Amino acid sequence: MKLFLASENAGKIRELKELLARALPDIHVMSLVDLTAEERDKYRAEETGKTYAENALIKARGLSQALGADRQDGFILSDDSGFEVEFLGGEPGVYSARFAANDAERCEKILRAVHGQPVERRRARFVACLVLLERGVNPVCFFGRKDGFISESARGRAGFGYDPIFSPLAGGKTWGELSAEEKNADSHRSRALDLVIQYLVRVVKD
Repeated sequence: MKLFLASENAGKIRELKELLARALPDIHVMSLVDLTAEERDKYRAEETGKTYAENALIKARGLSQALGADRQDGFILSDDSGFEVEFLGGEPGVYSARFAANDAERCEKILRAVHGQPVERRRARFVACLVLLERGVNPVCFFGRKDGFISESARGRAGFGYDPIFSPLAGGKTWGELSAEEKNADSHRSRALDLVIQYLVRVVKD
């Protein structure tokens, strides 16, 4: 089975490949970084959607168009995810990747926003939407969510994005302090991907 990931985010690609390989060892996973120069030129996926599902579908369809009929002989999997802070009314949400110039600045901006707030007002969550696209079949959406808290400071060098300021348990380790295995055991993306894998296993059996 072939599966193309509509992403060039190294962190996401690494996580998704590791999770897929455990459940489907025979799957051959590629991503945007594996496209030919001509295919990359054809790829268009401007994230103009107002929801995670809309953005994920834009990416999936963009990759489908870039691959064309000859190369799209498997599945396309796209991801859109975000970090939602309750104190900020759910922001940055779908704009998480555009909240500031880089990961460090994005984390610092969140920490400044919740500075001095008690733990009950520091609730946050990661949300992931995965869209699975197969030629000739309607796209299917899968969602995963992981609730937790904003830490008092950025801690740890593992992971990516907002991981250094997110703790599943108040006062506990941040995702930046956990190994990939510990984080992936119960992340928002792993929860969504579990549903994708269950779907793919049924497809293979049929």
